[in-house]
Amino acid sequence: MDEEIRVLIIEDSEDDTLLILRELRQGGYKPVYERVETESAMRAALASKEWDLILSDYNMPCFSTPEALSILKKSGIDVPFIIISGAIGEENAVQLMKEGAHDYVMKGHIQRLVPVIKRELQEAEERKSRRKAEDLYRKSDFIVNASSDMMVLINRNYVYETVNKSFCKAFKKGGPKEVVGSSVSDVWGREIFQQEIKNYLDCCLNGEDISTETWFDMPGEGRQCFETSYTPYCDNNGDITHVIMVAHNITNRKIVEQELNESYQKLQKALDGTVHALSTLVEMRDPYTAGHQKRVAMIARAIAQEIGLPEDYIQGIWVASLIHDVGKIRVPSDILSKPGRISKAEFELIKEHPETGYEILSKIEFPWSVADIVLQHHERMDGSGYPQGLKGNDILLASRIVGVADVVEAMTYHRPYREALGLHAALDEIKKNKGILYDPEVVDACIRIFLEKGLKLT
Repeated sequence: MDEEIRVLIIEDSEDDTLLILRELRQGGYKPVYERVETESAMRAALASKEWDLILSDYNMPCFSTPEALSILKKSGIDVPFIIISGAIGEENAVQLMKEGAHDYVMKGHIQRLVPVIKRELQEAEERKSRRKAEDLYRKSDFIVNASSDMMVLINRNYVYETVNKSFCKAFKKGGPKEVVGSSVSDVWGREIFQQEIKNYLDCCLNGEDISTETWFDMPGEGRQCFETSYTPYCDNNGDITHVIMVAHNITNRKIVEQELNESYQKLQKALDGTVHALSTLVEMRDPYTAGHQKRVAMIARAIAQEIGLPEDYIQGIWVASLIHDVGKIRVPSDILSKPGRISKAEFELIKEHPETGYEILSKIEFPWSVADIVLQHHERMDGSGYPQGLKGNDILLASRIVGVADVVEAMTYHRPYREALGLHAALDEIKKNKGILYDPEVVDACIRIFLEKGLKLT
């Protein structure tokens, strides 16, 4: 049975909202939602209903993600806030995470949405549970012994005044009496106290709420990882007298994360091998353009980095660039290596390679839209490209980047039908047709990476 979830969607596009809802339903959720696109509508939605999750577009004409985050922060409501964007710079994403966003998902990689939501909902539930426990300590001045988390009360002299059963169990103590009155240094050891704990206690006693992840060597358990919070405790006069320290063991989660990362690395290695094999296959049939795809990939990646795209998006551009001409395996090699002028019929045959590439790559389950990028890399801003005659923003940004990189590399290096024209001629070409054939932002970034950043193709 689908799990009901209350979702506030900040989005100005009805189509994108439907796409999000479809992804949620396919992921096993039954969304009860409201779509807003203005500040007043968001405030009203937060005031009138309780929400499990907020999903926000990044680019909207009447509202912005920073404004939405500010409203949520002032409301005091703690729910996961996830950004869903078609294009967001890595620097912008990092800043928004600092301002309170929990994660971001690219619209071109929407399949990440449900796993991200599941993780953030679980962590939100854990935060809620820990908050409840800490609130109980503040009100009752004792530690709930039923919790599996280690919970203690430490005074300004770094001495334990209260500890719970989980803490005693972790240190193989018979009960609180064996710990209360001891210093933190006595229990953990002087080295760990000085290097891992003391600074957090001092900052907390100065009024800071701290949350950190730390690995400790625990008696009989070996190396264990704890998510630890340090919370100031105030007396009736509002003076900070103690620190509430709560340590939640997350070792199993860390081990699973490490195993998943190792599995991902193996899959990535296999994917890289497949991509390089396809790239080599093309260049074996067309020796005059040996190295072309790799150089295009270098240029495209540098452009994407200069624009400020997220690293995952850049990786997709890199992979697509390395195999953007894979469709040429259907073009006879005598045409590819023909030294003279190519006939109209021969050129029409060559123009089929984006569609052939799409047919080949669409059967491979890449984590990026590689097949679509390859299909569109010869489209042009004014609609004069091929195979679909797309215009402007109808062309994927990644394809616009690969297209510019392809032109610059092709003009810079030797071809069977002409000598190399050189880098300056290539840059003059894209500059002359900026906004006509090529995306202006991509052109400007390409010129900068060569003339200002000194990119060298090796």
